[in-house]
Amino acid sequence: MNKIFIDAADLQVLLFERRQVVALLENTELWRQIPLAQRFAIIDSSEFIALMGESFTEHARRMLEHEMEAMVSTIH
Repeated sequence: MNKIFIDAADLQVLLFERRQVVALLENTELWRQIPLAQRFAIIDSSEFIALMGESFTEHARRMLEHEMEAMVSTIH
């Protein structure tokens, strides 16, 4: 049986950072204070994708697209 070394310090940092991102996205009041273009830039960044994963990123992007569509429909 092979032993695999796992660096728990890095794992804890990633989990903490991931929880922070989820908390930010769940705090809609704070999240919506960030301009829409910047929120798209955050979600599309390689750092966000690496930290949160592709499926979470796709979900977050769809949420932003729905928000943008709602904004456009209220303007027209």
